[in-house]
Amino acid sequence: MGVLIAGLSLSIFSLTSCYNEPGFLGNNLLPDEDIYKVKVDSSFRVSAFTLTKDSLNSFLASEGVMGYINSEIFGSTKGSFIGRYLPGKSTDGYGGPTATADSIIFYFTASGFYGDSTTELNLKIHEITDTTIFWDKQNALSPIDVNTYNPTPLVTTTLKGKGSLKLPLPLTFGQSLMDSLALTDSKIFYTKFKGFYVTFDELPGYGGVAYNVSTSNMYLRLYYHYVKQIDGKDSTIKTSKTYTFGSRFYEYLHDYTKADPAKKIQHLNDTISQDTVFYTQSLGGVYGKISFPDLAQWRDSMPIAIHRAELIIGKADATTSLPDSTISQLLFYYKDGSEWVGLIKDQISSTNTLSSNGSYRTFRNGYSVNITYHFQKMLKGEYGDNSLYVFPNSNTTIRQGVLKSGQNSTPIKLKITYTKLK
Repeated sequence: MGVLIAGLSLSIFSLTSCYNEPGFLGNNLLPDEDIYKVKVDSSFRVSAFTLTKDSLNSFLASEGVMGYINSEIFGSTKGSFIGRYLPGKSTDGYGGPTATADSIIFYFTASGFYGDSTTELNLKIHEITDTTIFWDKQNALSPIDVNTYNPTPLVTTTLKGKGSLKLPLPLTFGQSLMDSLALTDSKIFYTKFKGFYVTFDELPGYGGVAYNVSTSNMYLRLYYHYVKQIDGKDSTIKTSKTYTFGSRFYEYLHDYTKADPAKKIQHLNDTISQDTVFYTQSLGGVYGKISFPDLAQWRDSMPIAIHRAELIIGKADATTSLPDSTISQLLFYYKDGSEWVGLIKDQISSTNTLSSNGSYRTFRNGYSVNITYHFQKMLKGEYGDNSLYVFPNSNTTIRQGVLKSGQNSTPIKLKITYTKLK
């Protein structure tokens, strides 16, 4: 008991301001000797809604998702890639006027996949015709302008299995790159090759496959030979050059209308009608908005000291033909007015990195996130927006979550541990 009292005294002393307790708790009826007891309240109302995102910056991303999937719940997502290659700078050129291309290969190696790897994707590589696409830092959620690439593919092939591809490109294309001067000046090189748009055809029905890929595992290699005199004799030298990506970005196109009408997201972008579940999705898909209708009551009543505020969010069971993509951690962002500020400080560790706060708990089949610091700031009225915005912790893999809202039979709870102050 002595340890508890000492701990409470320290917690109360460390607070720099007082907070109000809602009158409906009935603590004004407590005798004076109970005034400093720790109390727990979980009756705070919490609401949750589903919103769509309108922009995502994937410029210079080193990892991303490529492929096509269609979910009964979330509709379709198509991941494509836009990038331009640069050869390593060289002073020895390609070997002179005798240099001849033997082959040019596009290599693609995925690090993982989501969906059914037996699904066959129709992959197309288009040549970019306008490099301004890279200067504009294209929004990943908007389709690129059809006038910026050649609509006739340079090459078309199929991709399936674990996502490994060794694709020969036209030899004439390889030969066109062989300009020794262009190796020392990227502006000259871009007059010959502006970039690639790597994309996929849509698939019928539900399912599909999307591959996780690093740009370092998606490159061009030109194999060629040239003649060189060695000891007064002509010798054929066989060698190669590798081209890696410079400017680049991923394109993620979401179409929620392709979901199953019986399973699709209800009340999308509606912050008045609350469904029994809400949704969050990676790659710039939908995200959750959590609001706190009882916040004003807590501000306007008797003073209290908040020791802990914990959000408890259950994961809803969703039937889909796609594999479960359980989100390992939910991230909570906030705004001040209309401006995004960033991740709540409760999820940032002392070393300024992401903490494990908000991770998935198997025994609970849901998430628990400590929002104490942020909740105290909301009670003090320090933000112009008192909502929290929920995203998956990965934006380079497929992650889709169906979560229980405040209208669910087992709703979101805000569990507040506090001490009443005089």
